[in-house]
Amino acid sequence: MFKRKSVDAQVGDMFIKAHDTKKSIWVVEKIFEHVDGIMHARLFNKAQPKTMITVSASTLADPDFFYRAPAAPLD
Repeated sequence: MFKRKSVDAQVGDMFIKAHDTKKSIWVVEKIFEHVDGIMHARLFNKAQPKTMITVSASTLADPDFFYRAPAAPLD
């Protein structure tokens, strides 16, 4: 049987869609297990917080779809 992967992200982590020319930053708001047992993450757009998406953990971890946003430099 297949083993389900855990999410390699935490609330507050930031990602960018791989093919987004605008480089919009998406922030993890919530991580949860869907009714089918698959882990998902709900993200909101940092520039437009009311804009949200939900993706499976495997999609969030796939570099063809998302990559981590570079960390902001500390002042």
